[in-house]
Amino acid sequence: MDEEEAQKKARNMVLRLLSFRARSRQEIAAYLERKGFTEQVNASIIQELEGYSYINDDQFADDFIGSRKSRGHGLKKIRYELYMKGLDERLIEQKIADHFDPDQDLLRIKALLEQRAARRAGIDERSEDRDRLLRREAAFLKRRGFQDNLIMKALKDFDPVE
Repeated sequence: MDEEEAQKKARNMVLRLLSFRARSRQEIAAYLERKGFTEQVNASIIQELEGYSYINDDQFADDFIGSRKSRGHGLKKIRYELYMKGLDERLIEQKIADHFDPDQDLLRIKALLEQRAARRAGIDERSEDRDRLLRREAAFLKRRGFQDNLIMKALKDFDPVE
């Protein structure tokens, strides 16, 4: 296959991939590499699609953070996921600083705790004591990627047995 055909095929494959969801520059590069295209074709296609703003790490980070925050994920988990998507560390830190505020995160944690308490309201919890419930909630929030200091602040005022 000559280079022009390879570029056309690579372009179509990447456009089809981008039709499902936005991807980072690194994700596209890894995808093209897995498909066996040369580095020259990969660089050409990525540059072309960046020119059309189909690949834009800055916008990708904003959208990704918004999506994950709406699902109830915290700063630490989102930072890790962005890192795994291949985004530049400076960009990640800039976007984290833009999108996260400790006061808002504390409110999000409290809202999550209230939702979980409401779901648990019908379940008989006499067998579980307060400390065990608090540990369970803290573990849940840590898995969601919230910061330890914010978890402790939220749990200080939270009564899981109510």
